[in-house]
Amino acid sequence: MKVITVEEHFTTPEAMAVIQKYNASLPNQAEFKQYQQDMNAGMLGATPAPGSMTDVLDERIRYMDEQGITMQVLSAAGITPQLLPAELAIPAARELNEALAKNIEQKPDRFIGLATLPLKDPAASVEELEYAVKELDLRGALISGTIDGRFVDEPEFFPVFEKAAELDVPIYIHPGYPTKTETDVLYKSDSYSAAVKSILSTPAFGWHMEAGIQVVRLIFSGIFDRLPNLKIISGHWGEFVPTFLNRIDDITDPVETGLKKRFSEYYREHIYINPSGIFEYDQLLFNLNRVGADHMMWGEDYPFVKTDQAGRFIENAPISPESKEKIAHETAEKLFKL
Repeated sequence: MKVITVEEHFTTPEAMAVIQKYNASLPNQAEFKQYQQDMNAGMLGATPAPGSMTDVLDERIRYMDEQGITMQVLSAAGITPQLLPAELAIPAARELNEALAKNIEQKPDRFIGLATLPLKDPAASVEELEYAVKELDLRGALISGTIDGRFVDEPEFFPVFEKAAELDVPIYIHPGYPTKTETDVLYKSDSYSAAVKSILSTPAFGWHMEAGIQVVRLIFSGIFDRLPNLKIISGHWGEFVPTFLNRIDDITDPVETGLKKRFSEYYREHIYINPSGIFEYDQLLFNLNRVGADHMMWGEDYPFVKTDQAGRFIENAPISPESKEKIAHETAEKLFKL
């Protein structure tokens, strides 16, 4: 079976060096450092080796072949040039996108990519997205977390989504590191350790909830009434949102929200989800019922997640052959125009 995984991460040594040099500008540094220490101490297992992030043509392809993965959609997530000050983010994003495109050119049958944008400068992000799609053949962009604590439904970011809709490419709303204020209010407690706080606020729960709220806010902002061609990707089975589709519909009303449709209608029409390495059949079956195979794709979150299930899990899934093919590759092929 052909398998395309859509949340697989990449960077370059140069981008890593810039980010490390200017890491004081990144949000929530104390929590991020604690998170790294906890990962290295074994709470989440070892952090991926730098080579796993930068090596596209050797180690990664060997891994893909072993796991039955036909193609990866590559992106920079988490700590990316997006988080740097605008004057640094603009050249760093361009350099990273060009490096990604050069790697893809060597194996276009195995990789496509999503652009990194310097979102602290929305106008520059519009230009970078157009350049990345038209000149580099990247197939969309990935946004990683909030922008200095600002959510992407705010009007200043609308031109970025407008350009994505014009180009007919998706935007991936990926988790990022919550701000210190958010972390302290929601996850800090005297009843457990700082290590628990750092993990709880990031991959255990917090950054997934925040990424889901990004999507909820976008829908209620009315962006899909203004941009009916806009497509959004949401990882980790939709970052909690599919479980609340009925609840949100029951509590809200289009007359009160000013929207033309119910929340769940926008979600099912514009949002595409994938497991991001959370391989659980109950989640697969639940989300297949909630959003349908036409809006589901596959993803492993490489190299942060490496399993022996990426290809085998979907191939052995207890669902119809038609749904299996859509989730494994057909939805991605349609969305990314493969």
